[in-house]
Amino acid sequence: MRKSAILIGFGAFFLAFALLLQFYAYDKLTLIPGDTNALQELNDPSAKFFDAATLTMKQGLVTTKQTVIVDKKATRAQGGNALVLQINQTTDNDGQSPPLDGFASHFAIDRHTGKPLNCCNDYMSRSENGKLVTTPVQHQGFTVKFPLGAGRKSYPYWDNTLRKTVMMKYAGTESIRGLSTNKYTVVVPDTKYLQQKLPGFLFGGAKSSPAVTADRSYGNERTIWVEPRTGAFIKVVEHQVITLTDPASGKKVTGIDTRQTMTDKTIKENVDNYKGQSTMLQILKPLPWILGLLGLILLIAGGALIVLEGRKSDRHDPRSGNGTRRSPA
Repeated sequence: MRKSAILIGFGAFFLAFALLLQFYAYDKLTLIPGDTNALQELNDPSAKFFDAATLTMKQGLVTTKQTVIVDKKATRAQGGNALVLQINQTTDNDGQSPPLDGFASHFAIDRHTGKPLNCCNDYMSRSENGKLVTTPVQHQGFTVKFPLGAGRKSYPYWDNTLRKTVMMKYAGTESIRGLSTNKYTVVVPDTKYLQQKLPGFLFGGAKSSPAVTADRSYGNERTIWVEPRTGAFIKVVEHQVITLTDPASGKKVTGIDTRQTMTDKTIKENVDNYKGQSTMLQILKPLPWILGLLGLILLIAGGALIVLEGRKSDRHDPRSGNGTRRSPA
């Protein structure tokens, strides 16, 4: 009976361990951390831009910084799998106010899928004609990550400037610092998204020209490299062009023309953060099934051994009537 007990014991252990891995360990690894506090930085050393501080066109270093922070109070209030995020992003040349461009965003996502939930006072804020304007917004598509197991297909991605989704198309695989990634791209055509008051001389008028309410339009060529198992963004490149147009004359000037790339420091941090998690997910995905199957086999083997040992005992037990009897002398 000792062998059967050992088989059943190991079988039960492997089966319980498989369930633990499947419904606890794997579940924990696939959750977006509840203490997320990330800084992503991109820059372009030779961007062209209109500097509002000096009212002149310049060329030089432009940096975009995006912070993603969990609103813990709102997250606790919502409960469940919701994660409420506060995102602040600025694009600037000198770190002085006002920035060249920027926005703030507050919204909730599902911690498993990364999809917006539209449940928790969602809004976006940006400066419009010198005033901070906050607007309720229903976020759609993916925002800070793609889904687990991101595949070779297109995904809807939330464009913070247009405040609507664009389709990121799969464009192949690429290794980033030794980490295999899927590459996705989109070309956003030049699109008007707000009006902005600007000095009239920018559009060829005299220095004393009255202000012009110009159309501000935006185009972008965006590429995102995604670690497929976690859906995490590893690298981002954006060629963004902001165009300012005088609707009366049709005269156009460039507000921003910049091809920004994530800094080496940011890319390295992303790889270091997600390479280990990707490896763990790769191991954990088949492991519960392997251990579960092994556990069942051992349980069945242990049960079968008990039956065989019982039958063997019956054959040798004189009281059973099945044992071998010696003939009288």
